[in-house]
Amino acid sequence: MTLDDRAGAAVPGAARRWPLRVAVGSAAVAVAGLATTGAGGWYYADELLQVRPEPPDYPIEVVAVVGSTVTLSGPGAQEPGVVGLEWPGGFARVGPDIDVAGEYVLRSIEPYPQLPAVGTQVRVAYYAAPNALRDLSRVAGVAARRVDFDGPLGRYPATYVPADGDRWLVHVHGRGATRGQAYRLVPTVHRLGLPQLSIAYRNDDGAPEGPHREYGLGWTESEDLAAALDWAREQGAREFVLTGYSMGGAIVGNHLRVAGSDDVVGVVYDSPVLSWLDILAYQARLRGVPAFGATVAASVVRARTGINVWAMDQVAHADRLDVPVLLIHGSGDTTVPVTSSDRFAAARPDLVTYLRTQAEHVRNWNLDPAGYEAAVAAFLTSLPALGADDGAAVQV
Repeated sequence: MTLDDRAGAAVPGAARRWPLRVAVGSAAVAVAGLATTGAGGWYYADELLQVRPEPPDYPIEVVAVVGSTVTLSGPGAQEPGVVGLEWPGGFARVGPDIDVAGEYVLRSIEPYPQLPAVGTQVRVAYYAAPNALRDLSRVAGVAARRVDFDGPLGRYPATYVPADGDRWLVHVHGRGATRGQAYRLVPTVHRLGLPQLSIAYRNDDGAPEGPHREYGLGWTESEDLAAALDWAREQGAREFVLTGYSMGGAIVGNHLRVAGSDDVVGVVYDSPVLSWLDILAYQARLRGVPAFGATVAASVVRARTGINVWAMDQVAHADRLDVPVLLIHGSGDTTVPVTSSDRFAAARPDLVTYLRTQAEHVRNWNLDPAGYEAAVAAFLTSLPALGADDGAAVQV
């Protein structure tokens, strides 16, 4: 056999080995990708479920306060819009005007109800209203007070703002947030005459811990919301408007799925979690995890906790919606993708009024307080009385 013959004879063997090598290599890559995705799915599921409270940090220094102007230095001082400045024992508001001079940021300031002293370390609070109920009552012109209600895990705190009437607006804050997330809207709703309740749920400060100190993503927290509504009914509430911020949207949506909407006349959603699958896919892309990593993470969540994120998907089940919704979401949201809200609004234009802004997550009020409050007021005053014929609006 000549060299050429040997060479020619070697080709079929190489040809046979080449597909095998490709197959083995592809399988190895697939296994590695699956393992990486599985690990990533487990890691992100853990990030989603675990409650990890962080101590407050006050990274901004108050350099000067002159009249209605404050000079600040530190990370976060340029937070856009109308926001709060918070420090131990005090709260102020700064305006949307921002003038940067080197390391210093100049903004307008108003006592809300305090002003910080020069040298005070503060932090930006996009809630833009004080957590202390005495201070909230003073700046909002209300009589806010803490109440407690019995729930499935024990006693839960809530902030109650009384008013005449039996239609109540109930605020449900987001993951890792507090009842204060709703306080920006308290004065507007109060002027309309609706009693308000901003509730705590499991794993909040002052509320019972959930099993394994993990979030239920709305699956279990909706039971706490149901208990709060029972308490409100005992105080005379007959109708409800439910307001969900971020994960509060998932809590409200799951309550409607489980308990129905018999005495719910409307819903307000601000940057809501309407689809955990959309969020998981979005966050997977940000982390460089393949798209099916979202399904892996959702499966891990279900295996660990029994939470069925598919059942809670309000976008996929938009046909079940049977109450009017005011939906407010910003295209600048880097936490909850606005595309979920886009699809939800497109699916139910008969029931969803959509205010699409450019804001970051739950910052819609901050960028345009007047526009936000006008939209909420218009929605609330357009809602029909419970049991009224369609189109029969009631003034509240």
